[in-house]
Amino acid sequence: MTRATVANVFTDTARGATNMRIKAFLYAMAVATTPADAQPIDSTQQQQAEAALVAGEPAETLRLAQEMLSAQPDSFAALYLLALAQSDLNDPQSAAASGARAYAAAPTEDTRFEAARFVAGAQFQAGHYTRSAFWLRRAANHAPTQADLQFIAEAYAATVETNPLSIEITASIAPTDNINNGSEDGILRLEGIDLTFVLPEDRRSLSGIAYSASSALRYRISEGPQQVTTVTGTLSGATYTLSDDANSLLASSPNPDVRAVDGSDFATLTARIGIDRQQNNISPLGPVSVGAALGRYWEGGERLVNFGDLSLEQIIPIDEISRFRLRALLREQEALTPALLDSTTYDLTGAYDRVLVNRDQLQLSIISRRNAAGPENSFDEYQIGIGYLLAEPVFGAQLSTSLDIGFRTFEEFTTTLDGRDDRFVVATATAVFEDFNYYGFSPSVSVSASRTESTAEEITTSAVQVLFGVASRF
Repeated sequence: MTRATVANVFTDTARGATNMRIKAFLYAMAVATTPADAQPIDSTQQQQAEAALVAGEPAETLRLAQEMLSAQPDSFAALYLLALAQSDLNDPQSAAASGARAYAAAPTEDTRFEAARFVAGAQFQAGHYTRSAFWLRRAANHAPTQADLQFIAEAYAATVETNPLSIEITASIAPTDNINNGSEDGILRLEGIDLTFVLPEDRRSLSGIAYSASSALRYRISEGPQQVTTVTGTLSGATYTLSDDANSLLASSPNPDVRAVDGSDFATLTARIGIDRQQNNISPLGPVSVGAALGRYWEGGERLVNFGDLSLEQIIPIDEISRFRLRALLREQEALTPALLDSTTYDLTGAYDRVLVNRDQLQLSIISRRNAAGPENSFDEYQIGIGYLLAEPVFGAQLSTSLDIGFRTFEEFTTTLDGRDDRFVVATATAVFEDFNYYGFSPSVSVSASRTESTAEEITTSAVQVLFGVASRF
């Protein structure tokens, strides 16, 4: 889709010709939008301005619209005619400014929708793709029909595809019964010695509320028929508020350092910057992506590790409704505290995506991981997962589910005689309430439950979390 074609998606019109839908409601607005205490606009003058626009004389429309605005500065019809004329005169920035004024003066949901959609198109023509996307979300707020909302979604997708810059921001609040991934029973047993210890209170499961947010920025620095090169940057973090029960447990500790623990001590922050290149002509199987990144990780305000990633991904389109992806990742991690060790992680992930006959979406995945971090910290991990998204809403909610099952093996471990074996499962169900829409976003609720059973009993944990957030409709 070309840039000009995308621009026409917003307005349903080529430059120099007025859309009949817009023309019709402008005629209907001739007198009805004039406030009782304002000087009325000459309806003949408005009709002349509209006729000039249809006849391909935008300069005359511009002159007449300015005269109309001298009589009534907040007239929606005059402002909208001015914006249309400026667009036809190839002045998209002025058109966008006038369209924004028209949006502020619009008296109905239909006219707000038309004005917001027009501004999105003008911003697109001016090359301001991020602003265009914002105005499309604003238009979605006033879409009179589901078909109009779908129309805006398609225009939004075209804008995102054209825009070299993309920004994604997410935020959520999640009550959970184990914010610190603490031990379920709080007991440490040493095999072969027959000794049992009670773990410190801050290593037991603590309930509370998690507040998380993340931002991802991608900028396409180069694009051609056979390649796309993108710079990426991500920043994600979480902090916590402890429940009364968790505060009481910590307050019972004889250790003053444990009594001083609060939710911010478990706060995390991850920063990452990288570059990715997708090449379409080096493999007969499909596109190949190569990536490199550097990152930092903080916990409790202290930087714990630096890491570097190298990745290689083969994308294999199977047909129009399914594909397979094979991704290898190498991570070198440098520990910045004596409590941690340097490590090297090798990941191999296979994922199969398919759209079913009923338009539901299915994803299957398998992950193999090797973490090398010294005799008592190295492990092998294997994981399988399944995800399912329903195409049709249920009681107005878009539903999706996922299930991940895996096991992890340590050849050696501090508190056991013959290594350590973990089995874990994570189940999640998410509902997006599409009947509620604001700027193209809808509220969402996710419920997840996880459990890890380990031969090292102090590692056995479980957690239930309810996450409240928002999801994009586009």
